Amino acid sequence: MSETKGTCLQTFIPMRNEPRSGAEMVSSLIFGESYTIIENQKDWLKIITEFDQYEGWISGNTYAPSTTYTQLVDTDFVEAFAKGEKILIPCGGLIPEGNKFILHDKSFELKFNLKPNHHLPLKLRLINTAKTLLNAPYLWGGRCFMGIDCSGFVQVVFKANAISLPRDTKQQITCGTSVSFPEIQSGDLVFFKKPDGENVSHVGLMISNTEIIHASGLVRIDKLSLEGIVIDKQLDYALIDIRRIVN
Repeated sequence: MSETKGTCLQTFIPMRNEPRSGAEMVSSLIFGESYTIIENQKDWLKIITEFDQYEGWISGNTYAPSTTYTQLVDTDFVEAFAKGEKILIPCGGLIPEGNKFILHDKSFELKFNLKPNHHLPLKLRLINTAKTLLNAPYLWGGRCFMGIDCSGFVQVVFKANAISLPRDTKQQITCGTSVSFPEIQSGDLVFFKKPDGENVSHVGLMISNTEIIHASGLVRIDKLSLEGIVIDKQLDYALIDIRRIVN
């Protein structure tokens, strides 16, 4: 393959830690995201993503030549229609400014399912975007409404609002500035460990000074206390840090 770059032109493409279909899914590309091919092994491509420099393997039959789209999707998904066909483009995906594109020699036109919220203050935009993903199922390595993990959820919500965050929780906890619990505000990121653990393993987004939205089983809203998140009368996540990305 002479091309060294490609673009995801599917709803999402799984990225795996080894070049085989049964390997662990470590992340995923979403529609419009581009990548560079760094290795080619039989029917598999090792790539590094343009957005967050994440490495993984994708199936070679998902390859599409590099295409540049610039408009961000800031709701759970938008629909693109062609005659007899439909593509769902997820939150954080990239679409053409003119709302039309050619794919597989067919002309697709975008239909938006929610009004844009670009006129709102940034914190409110983040919260609105996050809430459109409520009830999305949890999926390790997922980054869209069809399946999403905690750090993927936070990353795409911020990406949809033109803020770049790294992919993994252990990287995200280094972003922004640390604030104390009494100072907590909507838009802050809160990081957790397992009650019997030591290392950061979970993250969520504050939607008020008492409620957090996060991916745990599914994208859900829970109350936050100084201790952490209690679900069904049990401490599931112990609070370790609060980071302010947006002032």
